[in-house]
Amino acid sequence: MRRRQLTKQNAKKRGYAALGTGATTAVLCMVMSPYILIAGGPLTLWLTYRWLRYRAKWGLRF
Repeated sequence: MRRRQLTKQNAKKRGYAALGTGATTAVLCMVMSPYILIAGGPLTLWLTYRWLRYRAKWGLRF
């Protein structure tokens, strides 16, 4: 497998992790209480930042 394909797969996994965390935070916030955002918000932002930084580092486009 070529290196470019591996970086795209890794970026896809990171993106899905960020998306999953955001969706889970949103659902738990609606179901339980808005205080879930205190823990889930920064985690979602951090994973999204890491995903965007990884894509920029390897020069991947959207």
